[in-house]
Amino acid sequence: MKEEFRPNQTQDITNNGLSNVGYDNPGYEKDEKTEKILHKKRKGKENKAIKSIGCFELFRFADRFDILMIIIGTLCAIVHGISLELMIIVSGQLTDDFVRSGTPPNISSAALTTFMNSSTETCFEVPGLDLEAEMTRNAYYLVAIGFAVLVLGSTHITMFSLSGQRQIARIQQKYFHAILHQEMAWFDAQQIGELNTRLTNDIKIIKEGLSDKFSIFIQLTTTFLTGIIVGFIHGWKLTLVVFSVSPFLVISVAAWIKILTSLTKAELKAYAKAGAVSEEVLMAIRTVFAFNGQQKALARYKVNLKQAKELGVKKSITTNISLGVSQFLIFSSYALAFWYGSKLVVDDPENYTVGRVLIILFSVMIGSFSVGQGLANLEGVSKARSAAYEVYGLIAKHRPIDSSSNDGHKFDSIKGDIEFKDIHFSYPTRPDRKILNGLNVKITSGQTIALVGASGCGKSTTVQLLQRFYDPEAGEITLDGHDIRTLNVKWLREHIGIVSQEPILFSTTIAENIRYGREDTTDEDIEQAAKEANAYDFISMLPDKFNTIVGERGTQMSGGQKQRIAIARAIISNPNILLLDEATSALDTQSESIVQAALDKVRAGRTTIVIAHRLSTISTADTIAVFSNGVVTEQGIHSELMDKKGIYYSLIMQQGFSNLKVTRYM
Repeated sequence: MKEEFRPNQTQDITNNGLSNVGYDNPGYEKDEKTEKILHKKRKGKENKAIKSIGCFELFRFADRFDILMIIIGTLCAIVHGISLELMIIVSGQLTDDFVRSGTPPNISSAALTTFMNSSTETCFEVPGLDLEAEMTRNAYYLVAIGFAVLVLGSTHITMFSLSGQRQIARIQQKYFHAILHQEMAWFDAQQIGELNTRLTNDIKIIKEGLSDKFSIFIQLTTTFLTGIIVGFIHGWKLTLVVFSVSPFLVISVAAWIKILTSLTKAELKAYAKAGAVSEEVLMAIRTVFAFNGQQKALARYKVNLKQAKELGVKKSITTNISLGVSQFLIFSSYALAFWYGSKLVVDDPENYTVGRVLIILFSVMIGSFSVGQGLANLEGVSKARSAAYEVYGLIAKHRPIDSSSNDGHKFDSIKGDIEFKDIHFSYPTRPDRKILNGLNVKITSGQTIALVGASGCGKSTTVQLLQRFYDPEAGEITLDGHDIRTLNVKWLREHIGIVSQEPILFSTTIAENIRYGREDTTDEDIEQAAKEANAYDFISMLPDKFNTIVGERGTQMSGGQKQRIAIARAIISNPNILLLDEATSALDTQSESIVQAALDKVRAGRTTIVIAHRLSTISTADTIAVFSNGVVTEQGIHSELMDKKGIYYSLIMQQGFSNLKVTRYM
């Protein structure tokens, strides 16, 4: 709505304001230098210090039931992590039982070596060892552990997933509520594309951090710690040797996951950019056809696909190389562990057996693997903490002008006397540019006042201050003698109706668009409002009448039809104050006359503020206030201002309305 020095809100919401770069350049397909510069700028922004919240603060919006599920899930994840190491211990015992069943008792190491190298086929039985019974017992252990893992794994994943779903639904609702109730100055400083990204991507990232990634990280961390403990209990020498190789394995796995995640993220961004280009082109397909812009659109799409292809190739090469390095380290660890383990079995058979060697090897190795996999899940939690910093911060942000607040006075009735007293104002995004410089205007109840002047003189700003989109830096605006800053914001706006130059209709029915002006309105009220807005006749001729879908942004309606629907929406709540901001300037002559007649009808008995550049539409106003440099320089009715031959007279002459006949509406 702002027409003067307002912050730029025209960036493409699907591509963070960069979608128009090079679009009108016929050689854009070859302009890869521009893309590289933009990529470096974006990368520089990403490399800045990222703020995040605490790990436990991530669960700020969990209720008591969520906390209970998190506690249960954490305990199950810890036991699940221990269970894998228990399975390794049982497997090691099984190995020892097999070895002992075929090894002669009370034999020295040298004799054992000779025995193993001999060709004899004699089998010695260990006294008191029932191999079948041992195998059966350990098999039961393995089945029990497997069943426990099934239950524990399902439980901790389910608990954290359900808790995460409940929390994320709560966060989405609170976040969107916080966005809708921010003051207008906050929106001026934001990019709409950034808000859309947070509503989708950031919420998705937080969801991953709140759900199974956290529980899996707990499970894998427990597996690592348990593996180290089991290894040192069963043999510290071999554990230290195996553990000396593990850091390289952990580093390789972590680096592989890090690089893979980074390249995948960049690849998805490239595809997202290509998708944003296609979305923008398809939404503006008529303009593309009108200017034969198909080749330009294809060129832009091709540039983004090329970047995605290059990143995909890099990801494939990196993945295969990293996988090869990891496998090399794994088999190298096996070779070292079996060599040194066999030496310990021969030299120290009292403390090291074949089963113990296998327990130590797999406990430490699997623990090391768990660290690498855990780091990937920890990275997901870290990303969630970073994403939550902005989302949670906005939810908790103090809102100076909050329409959801119950603070402020509410009166039983409004008379409609408005006064602007020495108002000074600059937009927060441009504090060095003064818009209003001591504005003084008084509007009597039931009076129609027209605000005229050159673009940027402060007309629309005055209307927005009355709606409390902003608060003035100095001075006060009063309604029936009360400073509007002391009034309840929602209550104030309910008593103000507005019709703008380009009315925004939502992609729903005509009835729902009109009902947007008042929630508890009836169908009879909607029909009455349509009649007052001169919209009932054309609505009745439509096949579905009030149930007709207007299309996205009202594209299925003509300009005059949209404007009359907007008028009906503005008057459905029977407002005491009516704001008309260039309500007819975009219409043709025939539509303008119909809409103007509707406006003249609905403004009767209401305090009305009209903003217009087409001065023929406001000559019947009770008072005309001429703005210049943020103050009112002339004020009076049309004939008085024409006699003064000042700014208003000059504007009239420039528009060729020197013989304008004024008809007063009573």
